[in-house]
Amino acid sequence: MRSPLTLALLCFGLVDVFGLSGCLSPLATHRAVLEYDRTVSYVEADLLLLNIARARYHRPVHFTAVSSVAATFDFRTDAGIRGGIGHAVDPSEYPLGLEYGMSVAENPTITIIPITGEEFTKRILHPLSENTLRALMYQGYELNMLLRLMARGLSFEDRDGQHLLINRPSEGDGFIEFRRRALHLAGLEKERHLYVEPLLFNDTQTLLVRPPDPREIVDATEKGYRWEVNVENGTHTVWRPTIGRLLISNYDSRRLSNEERRQLHLEALQYPENQVLVDIRPGFPGGDYPLHGTLLLRSINAIVGFVGRNFEEDREFAVTPDPRTSTPVRNPIHTLEIVESARKPDEIEFAVSFEGKYYSVKKYSVEQRTESNWNQEAFAVLSHLFQMAVTDLGKVPTPAITIQK
Repeated sequence: MRSPLTLALLCFGLVDVFGLSGCLSPLATHRAVLEYDRTVSYVEADLLLLNIARARYHRPVHFTAVSSVAATFDFRTDAGIRGGIGHAVDPSEYPLGLEYGMSVAENPTITIIPITGEEFTKRILHPLSENTLRALMYQGYELNMLLRLMARGLSFEDRDGQHLLINRPSEGDGFIEFRRRALHLAGLEKERHLYVEPLLFNDTQTLLVRPPDPREIVDATEKGYRWEVNVENGTHTVWRPTIGRLLISNYDSRRLSNEERRQLHLEALQYPENQVLVDIRPGFPGGDYPLHGTLLLRSINAIVGFVGRNFEEDREFAVTPDPRTSTPVRNPIHTLEIVESARKPDEIEFAVSFEGKYYSVKKYSVEQRTESNWNQEAFAVLSHLFQMAVTDLGKVPTPAITIQK
């Protein structure tokens, strides 16, 4: 017969087995959350690469998003005592032993939604707005990178007439001049001499009218207006602080008079929000290469097409800065270089297969402070732009596809 101590140890062993399952549950959940997050992020990156490859062959782009991931974990444990208790000549005839087992099963359910519909298509096809450019600049991305990706071209007028510089290598001299203008703006930004801010001014109107009703004054005040009366000449001035359109300049617009700022805002209002007013004036830093015009922004679909044509159809080439640009900035040949290869490369960040070839973003370590990091940053910008275009997936009327593993 086994001793009470032996039985106690067996009982403690059973407690340890069941306690272990409780410890494994949060550990497995923690690991699963991180792995699913990593997987979904890689899916989004691969979809961008796939659509760049489609654009390379002039195929229509198409996006699919993971709307939900529901993972169920089944933790099972079993334990028991094997043997018998009784009198025997040989004690080993009734040996006591502890038997236990444990299993963990994961049952994920993934719901994906093909992103289609009029609203999303408009977001993909409609040119980006000036607020998108400003938001990405505030994240620390270089202006030269943003303009090369997001700008369709540059329109301005000088003594020689109206000019339209298109950001497309096949445009030749127009492409070279656009790149030089972008490098000049980026150099001013690096010198801290470029201002990218909305115009702030007081929208003022002076009227000669009858004495206002007090209720009209209260109503105007509640709407943010200020109402002032000149008792000498009987005029009434209504004004309120206004945040106007975006301006890219080589001077601080706040030092201009209120009327000058208002006129610049009225000029910018002549253009849609996908055109950004640029005013590089003589007499200020970088003013020896003056520019007064608008930046024309692309759509996300146009950006994907621009990168896709860069393989061979409309390949970018090196452009040197204008001699009047004094501060150098990063200036790689390609805005976003995607590697096309017959085999899947070893050192890659992301890769996807299409039409028998692999398309990938080459991976560089963070310690390599070279222009190679530009490629990864440009791909991150493209990813941000796509995420801005995706609406709330819960409101998408497209039928969802559920996959159970």
